[in-house]
Amino acid sequence: MDEDTVQEKDKINNIKLFKTGTILILLLLLLLASFSFYYGMHSAIGNLFNYQYSDLIGSIFDLAVIMAVLYIVGEFFLKK
Repeated sequence: MDEDTVQEKDKINNIKLFKTGTILILLLLLLLASFSFYYGMHSAIGNLFNYQYSDLIGSIFDLAVIMAVLYIVGEFFLKK
């Protein structure tokens, strides 16, 4: 009986470890996709807007990204 509970706990721990690893891999892919999107948007801003205003629009986009990241961190990670 005791051996069965140990095997069951090991199985549960292995499932938790697998889920944690999967989440970490997906978060890494999300980070890479975010960087790609960020630099792609800067390239699109440079192509779409007049060269005089591309830096201004790029700065506004950067500010929006910073505000979104701060909101997400404050809402989901710093919540008590």
